[in-house]
Amino acid sequence: MTKITIQVENIDFDSEQCTLRLKGMSIKENEHLKLGQYHTLTLELNRPCEITKEHWDSLHLEALADMAEPTKKADLAVLTMQEGLANLCLVKAALTKTCAKIERSLPKKRQQGNQAYDTALSKFFSDIYESIQKNINFEVIKVILVGSPGFLKDDFVQYLLDRAVRDECTSLLKNKSKFVKAHTSSGHKRAIEEMLSDPAVSAMVGEAKAADEVRALQTFYDTLAADPDRACYGLSQVTSADKQLAVADLLITDTLCRSSDFAQRSRYVQLIDSVRSNGGKVFQFSSLHCTGEQLNLYTGIAATLRFPLPDIAEEEEEEQVESEADTDEGGDFDVDYDDLQSNF
Repeated sequence: MTKITIQVENIDFDSEQCTLRLKGMSIKENEHLKLGQYHTLTLELNRPCEITKEHWDSLHLEALADMAEPTKKADLAVLTMQEGLANLCLVKAALTKTCAKIERSLPKKRQQGNQAYDTALSKFFSDIYESIQKNINFEVIKVILVGSPGFLKDDFVQYLLDRAVRDECTSLLKNKSKFVKAHTSSGHKRAIEEMLSDPAVSAMVGEAKAADEVRALQTFYDTLAADPDRACYGLSQVTSADKQLAVADLLITDTLCRSSDFAQRSRYVQLIDSVRSNGGKVFQFSSLHCTGEQLNLYTGIAATLRFPLPDIAEEEEEEQVESEADTDEGGDFDVDYDDLQSNF
């Protein structure tokens, strides 16, 4: 098999055909391509390729790790239900993984006081409850979307909460707000798309998934108002705070992390790595979410601090003055020729 190696100069993604086209100059000659000749490669699903870079930053490596195990960090779980059938899935943008399929035979008709039906339904709910306990990592999952026809979803969520209280299951009780209910036409997996295509449901899921970022941003606002020495924003101030091991929460927009300017992006990535290594938390905000838009009003990067740094703004002003002074020293200057002559 002939291997073509190019130095990539341009990237084009076709969202309709889901293909990636890479254009660049050949850096290894072969029977089909001369050295220095331009060529366009099309990358497709299940077509192997090798990527070589001089530098891989930590965000790129995290993205690759996520793609290698796409459900490891899936933050959305979906439970679709109908009488006698349930599917528990983990969902990411490009993949849906079925964690469990629960089936149990139920009596056809539900009559008032039908003990057999109630017993079978309770066992059905118990199977789902245990499956959630086994497959859902609440430290990663931000939303559990529960969908069914009729009121089955409501009955199950009530059962789940009652059972959690009875079993003293603190993990479920602490995360009960993550359960979001929605209507579906069936309990089959195709109902997932049905739910997520509903704008109202999609908005609820989006808000729930951004809950951690919303809380972090509100904490920053509250701190900035009540104790301004324990909050800062702007790359210079946040970097200075990090050097003093003061950053508790770092808030940054994804736009800055994806900057096409390598030097600029490297500064943000290094800051993220440093904050994490110093025990701080990093919250990355989507520029498409309202919280990201709000953070952009504060330069797109901000921090809540562990302890006050009252001089951090003054330090930034001093740095700016020194920078301007250095510029002036190296710049143009004017001399009056007549004054110069008079001194001799």
